[in-house]
This record gives sequence, structure tokens and C-alpha cells, in this order.
Amino acid sequence: MVIQQNPPNPDNSAKGKKPSLLTDDVVKHLLAYPNIWFLIGQKDNWISGIKQNIESMTQRNIEHLSNKGKFEVAQRKNRTDDVIDIYCRFVTIEQEEE
Repeated sequence: MVIQQNPPNPDNSAKGKKPSLLTDDVVKHLLAYPNIWFLIGQKDNWISGIKQNIESMTQRNIEHLSNKGKFEVAQRKNRTDDVIDIYCRFVTIEQEEE
């Protein structure tokens, strides 16, 4: 079967999941206050994969910052409501060297 037809416009939407913890707004806040811990969210379970993506700078919205510093993530079990509190901070390259 051969039909003359123009192809549809390319799908320019970003592939993959949208970040749920380290969103663009959270990233801007962490960059404005480097080396300070912030509570960025709560989860029912530990976030090993998400933590790894953030710390390895492979998450799409932060990968361009890898030459500026790194993000550190800490998880603590909240004793009052039994969820996992997720903390994050941005450490600049200058602060890493200290």
C-alpha cells in the first residue's frame, strides 16, 4: 500500500519521567543556597534509584550542572509519621575542595 501523505510533526516532548523530588524549582532554590540542607520531599519507601540518579547527575534537568558541583541526598526515617524524609543540598566545586 502506497499513500501520498506528509509525515506528522515530530514529538518534541521530553522523554522519560518528570522529576518528582528534584524539580526545576527545587534545583533553583538549592543553587541559590549552596551547601545548606533542605527537606525536598517525603516518600513511603527508600529512594535508592532516584538518589543514585541525582547524585550521579544523570537526571535530565541537572546533568548540565555537573561541572559546577554536585547534589548530595540524605534519607531519614521520620519517627512521627513513619515516612522517609528526603534531604538534599548542592555542593559547589569550590566547597568540595575544602
